[in-house]
Amino acid sequence: MATAPGTPLQRQGTAWTCIRTESAPADAPAPSGRIQAADPKPNPGLGLCTGEAAIQSTRKAYCVRHWVIYEALGKDGQVADHATVFVAAAASMDSLPQAAWQEDIITEVVEMTPTMPPVTLALSSTCSGQCTPGSAAWGGAAVRFRRLHEGKDGTLSYSSSVGKGFHSTIQPTYRVEGAILNGSGPPRHIRPEWNGTEVRCDDETGRWPGCIVPGHLANVTLHKSVYRGAAVAYEWAQTNLTGHYGGHDHPLNRFVDPLDPKNKKRREKTCDRGPTPFVRGATGVPNDSCDEYPFAASWQGGNDGDQCVDITPRQVGGVWDISGVTVDRATQPNAPYNAPCIRAHVDDGDNEEAGGEFGRAVQSDRIIDSEAFEVIILP
Repeated sequence: MATAPGTPLQRQGTAWTCIRTESAPADAPAPSGRIQAADPKPNPGLGLCTGEAAIQSTRKAYCVRHWVIYEALGKDGQVADHATVFVAAAASMDSLPQAAWQEDIITEVVEMTPTMPPVTLALSSTCSGQCTPGSAAWGGAAVRFRRLHEGKDGTLSYSSSVGKGFHSTIQPTYRVEGAILNGSGPPRHIRPEWNGTEVRCDDETGRWPGCIVPGHLANVTLHKSVYRGAAVAYEWAQTNLTGHYGGHDHPLNRFVDPLDPKNKKRREKTCDRGPTPFVRGATGVPNDSCDEYPFAASWQGGNDGDQCVDITPRQVGGVWDISGVTVDRATQPNAPYNAPCIRAHVDDGDNEEAGGEFGRAVQSDRIIDSEAFEVIILP
């Protein structure tokens, strides 16, 4: 943009001004001190703002880092003065109720030549899909930066009206209105913009809608110290079946049947039907139950029971571990077993509690129909 005639900028030799944006490169100076000083516990996205990539995310948080670059060019077209403002938008996907979230905005001048005039920055956003953006940062006002390391924090927000039983892919777009102040007359504004990360909002899991960042494998995490024989059975299956079902490289896929939401028929097919029904109490487990894996609530589950390996996990020396598992019935003498499933003799309370944790993970990670997820077993 040409400098207005007679302004201080023109008199000092500035013929053109330019405002542009670009992704902050891996080696870009960033206000890491201010980001690290911010408490990452309420917003885990803040902890992603010091990484190498311009956009970093987990399933439940993200940070988008960008530069806004102001340049004063001489008559020869060379940059005589410049300023670079770092802008980060960090979000936790559960920062607001239901299908809404808020971004913490961090800005700081990371480069500024000594004779560069003050610059202004106003930040707003739009979003694609079934999404409505909130108010612009700082109430729509422009922030003025005069010196190196000056900064200003703010917020942006979004909400989705996704309908029951549906999901929507959303992408925020950030829009800057900036100017290089010339000290005479109104500033001439330029409006560059850039895209953020994709977000998926749904009203398919649980009682209320919510949002996640796609592209990250969902997980169901179970501790052996809590879910005992159930968790041991799943870990044994991941280790000893050739399919390694539920491992990171062999994820399960959620199965949803609106006519049988608890998958009772698929569970009965594995445990109670066919030529070899599961015999509860046969191995001496008190309050015995049939715990099937892969889960009946996965596409890999719902197998014929006679195809499964039957096992009994036991506590040995006060420790729940796969070393305490005995094989009660199998079509092969030794592992690895080329079978699609197991049926485990597990205390009914542990079975129910593990199923409850699966349901909570489905809601927390918002695992929709057919979506992949891994099963993580921890001590």
